[in-house]
Amino acid sequence: MQFVSPVQGQFAVVVASQTSGFDALPTTDVTPEDVREMMTYLRKAKERAVAIRDHSPAGSYMESVLTRTIDGITLELSQLDYLLARKPVMLAEKGPSDRRMRPAI
Repeated sequence: MQFVSPVQGQFAVVVASQTSGFDALPTTDVTPEDVREMMTYLRKAKERAVAIRDHSPAGSYMESVLTRTIDGITLELSQLDYLLARKPVMLAEKGPSDRRMRPAI
């Protein structure tokens, strides 16, 4: 996911897909404030998961699931922090290129 083409304070988030070319990628318009709001929600969910894990029996299945969940939320928060810190990338509209390499055999 990457912020691209700023328009009136909004960014289009590019989601990777199996197709090639940027024109085929689906986009979603989000603002940095939307991302911050999602981060607030994730922090609260992480705090709840930590509180529940602290009250669960040591070595239980629930503790292991919550530990993995907390690790996943932490990773997601760090990725969103990274996206907010990056400057938007301006992608040029590219058509078919004459300099494109021929297909591999």
